[in-house]
Amino acid sequence: MDERRSMPRWQINQEAELKIENAFRAIPCVVEDIGPGGIRISLKRNLFDDVFSNFKLALSGDFELNAGAQVVWHDQTSEKNIYGLSFNRIEDSTRSRIGQFIQEKFPDVLVRQWWKGA
Repeated sequence: MDERRSMPRWQINQEAELKIENAFRAIPCVVEDIGPGGIRISLKRNLFDDVFSNFKLALSGDFELNAGAQVVWHDQTSEKNIYGLSFNRIEDSTRSRIGQFIQEKFPDVLVRQWWKGA
C-alpha cells in the first residue's frame, strides 16, 4: 500500500491512557503509531467519533498530549477497536514534542525509518 500521509508516523505500540472530556476514568489503550499529523490507537471499547474532538493522551509520566482529532477510519475486531485519527487541533509545541518523545523513548524506530527503502 502506498503511503499517502504528508507527515511520517512512527510505529511504537505504546500503552497509554486516553482521557476524554467529562469522563470519570481514563481508558487504557495502545498507541500503535503516532506522528505530527495523527495517531492510530486501539482499545477495547467502542467510542463515538465525536469524543476525539477534545482528548488527552498520557503516553508516559512526562508526556501528555492534549489535542482534538477527527476519526478518519475505524476498524472493529472481536478483541479491539482501532481508530485512525487525524489531528485537527494540536499546538505546534506539542507536534514537535511528539518527535522528541519518539527520539527519547524509541530511538530504534527512528533508525529503522531512516534506513527504510535504502
